Amino acid sequence: MRKNIATIFLMVVTLLLLSPMNLLAINGFTRSAEIPVPEADLNNGGIGNMISGVDVDGDGKTEIYFVNNNWNDGATEVIPRIYKLEYDGSDWVVVWQAAVEPFYQNTWPCLSLADLDGDGKMELVWGPVNSTAVSANPDRVLVYEHAGGDVFGVDDGAGGYIPNSSWTIVAEDNVNLRPMDWEIVDIDGDGVDEIIFADRKGSSDGYYFGVFSVDDIPDDGAGTETWTLEISGKDFTLSSGIENKWDVAVVGSNCYIFCESEISKLSWDGSAWSYTALSPMAGGSSVQSAQVVDLDGDGTKEIITAVYDWGDDAKKAVMLLKEDGDTLKHYELVNTSSYFTSGSRGLWGSDVGDIDQDGKLDFVFGSRAGDVNARIFLFSYKGGDITSPDSYEFSVIDEAYVAEGGIWSVVNIVNIDDDPELEVLYTSSASYGGDIFTPAHSAPIIILDPVGTSGIEIENKEVLIAEKYVLHQNYPNPFNPTTTIAFDIPVSKHVRLIIYDMLGCEVISLVDNELQPGRHLAIWNGKDKYGHNVSTGVYIYQLRTENITRSKTMTFIK
Repeated sequence: MRKNIATIFLMVVTLLLLSPMNLLAINGFTRSAEIPVPEADLNNGGIGNMISGVDVDGDGKTEIYFVNNNWNDGATEVIPRIYKLEYDGSDWVVVWQAAVEPFYQNTWPCLSLADLDGDGKMELVWGPVNSTAVSANPDRVLVYEHAGGDVFGVDDGAGGYIPNSSWTIVAEDNVNLRPMDWEIVDIDGDGVDEIIFADRKGSSDGYYFGVFSVDDIPDDGAGTETWTLEISGKDFTLSSGIENKWDVAVVGSNCYIFCESEISKLSWDGSAWSYTALSPMAGGSSVQSAQVVDLDGDGTKEIITAVYDWGDDAKKAVMLLKEDGDTLKHYELVNTSSYFTSGSRGLWGSDVGDIDQDGKLDFVFGSRAGDVNARIFLFSYKGGDITSPDSYEFSVIDEAYVAEGGIWSVVNIVNIDDDPELEVLYTSSASYGGDIFTPAHSAPIIILDPVGTSGIEIENKEVLIAEKYVLHQNYPNPFNPTTTIAFDIPVSKHVRLIIYDMLGCEVISLVDNELQPGRHLAIWNGKDKYGHNVSTGVYIYQLRTENITRSKTMTFIK
């Protein structure tokens, strides 16, 4: 048996080394797979946004959701499309899709999973960016509610699906409002999630930023819901020179909305909103890369983000922003200017998670342009003073997928296989082989694995099949207030069953005991190890022994 496992392992490693897709292994990562974009002739402008590593319908199959990216306004075939892909054990297949017409632009659209009305049904919340050439006041928010199985939205009776709810955000016609980034959170504590957005067209007639909510997402799409724009940049006298807003970070009751002119602070004091103009980062603005985390576990949230452009080129950097009274302190953690020649943009897009499961967070950043195209960067916290550059490591983990073209800004850190380490999924939000206004090709979704985990994963699968360790899908899923997790072990073992959030941080350990062979059940009540209720979202649960790790995802809803 050991000889067979060793032979399998050697064969896998050899195949990985010989495969053209895996020739490139940089700083501990290798390209282990690629997922092609469906309907490539129609979706040739890139992938606008992506959600991966989830299992909303609870069928045990990993899901990826993405929306296409469109640039060429006025063309005959520029239709925003949304897809659900599911892994069937051997391939990624389209199990649901929808298209929205008439629309003539969909650049860098927002995409989130949420439960906006708290009815226990997860929703795809999509922010297509639309031209007013087709509609004077187009819908800028589309909500497809999970209808069961693979289906989201309302059956249109003609083989397609329409959103359960849609909204224009503003009442006025011909407003060039384009949400570039948003966060969904109950910022005012009223029990209803708000969407806080940054507006990419604030410099003309847009709104700069805003906060809005909805009271209901009707199952039948009957239009009975009420959307409310609670506050926007139009309600304040903003500093002069503000142009597009590119990024949003929410810390407690404070929203920070980024551009090169200032970081706009929008605060809720329990009864009213206030606005404060804070200094921008020296290198300019971040773009879709701000992550709010508690790096050192002290209960205080920080912002890790990266400078993209529109400032001092010598100050392109990964930054820590930390609240200090009514303002933010800025700490440069690593300068990235050497990767980007003058005027060649910078880091764009990011995600965060504990890739190697060492209990400390890792950040992955995408990029645009630079001295080498399509670079993907890893930034890891190693412990110690969070304001000190010495507490971090920075490296390139992939590059040169194509020689030129593309904007490699769409990044997810998720677990999409059976090994404990997380994977990095990335792609381009613009076409390559042409230019952004005359698209040629969409890049596939590229999967980066920590080196060696693909081979170890196959080895473990052989052992698990023989020994029949099984981690079952929790039921019910999604759930509230409790769910049951079943698992089977074939021999007496010390077993741990642990819940993690999507950042890789441990939420609670449900089992940490020596168990006898057979089936075991554990119940989770949606609380963390401190007895606090967790937030609505997707969680990872892992069965671990000294030899095996099995992982699945589940969804908690309020």
